[in-house]
Amino acid sequence: MGAGKTTVGRALAAVTGLPFVDSDELFTQVHGPIPEFFAEHGEAAFRAEEARVIGHVLGRPTPCVLSCGGGAVLHPGTRRALAGPDSDVVYLAVGEEEALRRVGGGAGRPVLAGDPAGTWRRILAEREGLYREVADLVLDTTGLTAAEAAWRIVGDAHRPRRSESHP
Repeated sequence: MGAGKTTVGRALAAVTGLPFVDSDELFTQVHGPIPEFFAEHGEAAFRAEEARVIGHVLGRPTPCVLSCGGGAVLHPGTRRALAGPDSDVVYLAVGEEEALRRVGGGAGRPVLAGDPAGTWRRILAEREGLYREVADLVLDTTGLTAAEAAWRIVGDAHRPRRSESHP
């Protein structure tokens, strides 16, 4: 939350000329608003369907820049899809203060209501290991504009891939 997944994703798509796909937007087009789906069907059903949507996008023959919801890594199917040989996964990290500033201290984000900083820390503790597990690149976006982050990702494109660095 607040790392810049959608904003940096759009900037990266502009820099590379690839189409941009936001898994949350795609999910909403198919199933309606996420909060309503979540309330009606529960988190397990949401994560399973989110994994299916992400797997569908990654299975397309055309490359794209895909922005996933922050909790997508919680589903093993999503992690398997992201770890595929044709995926380059970037974990956009961000410091707490910057993240909370970017999300307006939690305004408009019901999950952050009450204790935004504490909730942000709890969510990060739950997910960070999974983010790093699937990431080919970890980029700290603290203090970077979306364009700066996108160019750093492009500049890192010639690094050894996850499969090349871990026999």
